[in-house]
Amino acid sequence: MSDDSDELVKVHFDLPEPDMGVGGESLWAAPVGLHLYELRNSPWHVRTVNWLDVVEAVAAKDNEWPEFVRVHKRSGHRTVHIYVLEAGQAQKQEILDACNRLGATYENMNDKMYALDFPPEIRIEAAIDYLVKLKDEDLLDWRINDFE
Repeated sequence: MSDDSDELVKVHFDLPEPDMGVGGESLWAAPVGLHLYELRNSPWHVRTVNWLDVVEAVAAKDNEWPEFVRVHKRSGHRTVHIYVLEAGQAQKQEILDACNRLGATYENMNDKMYALDFPPEIRIEAAIDYLVKLKDEDLLDWRINDFE
């Protein structure tokens, strides 16, 4: 998707049900049309969008960030958050490398929480099976963002 601007802006998402004590999150996005923005970083607390989704957002005033209104177009990407528990810390790099092999790229929040991004061409079932196994072994916890 082509940008209408080289500058990224922050799109703000209000979280009516706070996630991990956070009531809102702002994601970097590229303007791609009137009130339309393509998300350019993985969400950490917003569970309804994914990397490269195009969202509609409107600023109440010129000097404010646009506020999320709705998803305009899904990118097909899937965001999965993993939280590496204490018991899994020694295997963390092995876990992340396995997620890469299963098709994910990732962003690090705090050396314990990671946002995995799976592009649309990757079938994530194998990754989910792997994460379920690790959760059953008490090495990590995980959650997946909405897709539709």
